[in-house]
Amino acid sequence: MRTLQHASERGSDSRRRSYVLVLSVIGVLAASFSASTAKAVAPALSILSPTDGTIVPGGNPVMVRFAISDFTMVQPGRAGQVGNPNEGHARAYLDGQVVRLVTDPEPFSLSLPSGPHTIRMQLFADNGTPLSPDVSASVRVIATQGPAAGVPEIKILSPTPLEATGHGIYVSYRISNFTLVKPHGQPNAPNEGHLQLLVEGIVVMEVVQYDPVLLVSLPDGDITIGARLVNNDGSEVTPSAAASVAIHVAASSAVSLPLVSNGGIALLLAFILVVLILRRRQAARGNDKLRVEKP
Repeated sequence: MRTLQHASERGSDSRRRSYVLVLSVIGVLAASFSASTAKAVAPALSILSPTDGTIVPGGNPVMVRFAISDFTMVQPGRAGQVGNPNEGHARAYLDGQVVRLVTDPEPFSLSLPSGPHTIRMQLFADNGTPLSPDVSASVRVIATQGPAAGVPEIKILSPTPLEATGHGIYVSYRISNFTLVKPHGQPNAPNEGHLQLLVEGIVVMEVVQYDPVLLVSLPDGDITIGARLVNNDGSEVTPSAAASVAIHVAASSAVSLPLVSNGGIALLLAFILVVLILRRRQAARGNDKLRVEKP
């Protein structure tokens, strides 16, 4: 009986030791897993705004907002600075060129010329070397002097259809959803460019002003004046934004008749005035002669 009891106690002790051993192994594995997980956490960087493909309108600067995790931003070049893992700064690139050193998580602005651009950010260690593996993020944006949305349109306000005119005429127009800029070889950008004026389908003038434009030396007869919006490189915008108006240009002799008539009337009036003055003077001299001859 006592022998059975001792055997039972020895079995219980053995089971308890097994349980303790299993728990110890589990604890070691958990600690090992936790340590490996901690080592696996690496810095991360993401650009929150602008988002990829954003159009930046009106020539405004773009505000760059970003997020960084498991990395401490510090000012490089501090006195007595000792480099620590996951500590350093970021650099901002515009089209591959460094434009800003970023040492805090605050948003920053970038001025963009018209056209497509790539904004990129990359993390660097205290000693100025990029993190390994690389930690970076990038987005593509398009800057424009024009509005971000809307379809460009143009309407000719004057001359009016079938209007008769001389060889020179002012052309006025109204432009919507489009900004006129001088072409300096800059890339095309949405809703910006310049205006072309055409006579009989031939470009006669490129315009970057909103005020009326004087066209001269127009050919005689029935002609068509056109206006169209084009990109910075002179190509037509898509969809097309164009307008035209048919007018009649009178011959030089027909146009000059009113001027000749007006000049003739002026000369006639001047002649009549001179005649009246001469007659008045003659009448005055006749009265004086009568007074002298009177006894």
